[in-house]
Amino acid sequence: MGDEALSYALIEKKIERYVREIADEKPGRLERCATLMALGLLAVACVAAPFVKTVAALRFLQADLALCLISMLIGFGYFVRREWHTFHRRNDKVSQELDHDYEQWRLIVAELRCFPRPQLARRLRYLSARKSSLAYRMGLFTGSVQRLGVLPLLAILYLQFKDWRFGDWQAFGQVHMVGGLLLWALFLAYLISWWLVGLGTRWDAYEALLIEAIHDE
Repeated sequence: MGDEALSYALIEKKIERYVREIADEKPGRLERCATLMALGLLAVACVAAPFVKTVAALRFLQADLALCLISMLIGFGYFVRREWHTFHRRNDKVSQELDHDYEQWRLIVAELRCFPRPQLARRLRYLSARKSSLAYRMGLFTGSVQRLGVLPLLAILYLQFKDWRFGDWQAFGQVHMVGGLLLWALFLAYLISWWLVGLGTRWDAYEALLIEAIHDE
């Protein structure tokens, strides 16, 4: 381990290296561009919808949504092409990835075992205490978002637009400002919740590494 002292920053560096080693194939430039274009066009449609008062504005909104749909289909097509082996031979691919990930994990554990066990145990006890406190504070905000996922958000969107019919673009302009702000607040709360869930997941990785490094073979 050289002259490096045991620290959570050091563990984070090792996990970052582990994540890079096990990372899946990244989306190509065309896939990223199509996805970003779809999101941008959807944002334009959301902003422009309340101002659809004329035929020209309606045609603009229709063209915007059509381009958004085309971009989404292109992005999805590239995604399916990139992940085809995952869908086609998922068990073989998953087992190979697990073997590779396990070897990388064992390398990090072996590096941590170079430190004295009392140091590892103290770091583990402190992390476990902090993680319990973090889980309590996160629960006050996130609730069970990691269990329910996006289902509550989809349910709210369904209730908001269940009576909408394709071609009834004027209905988007009937969403009042308070309802729109609450909807955006809900989206923002979900983003923050998932960020907190990701933070908790990283702490779980710290804890798992320390536990494995302390235990004997």
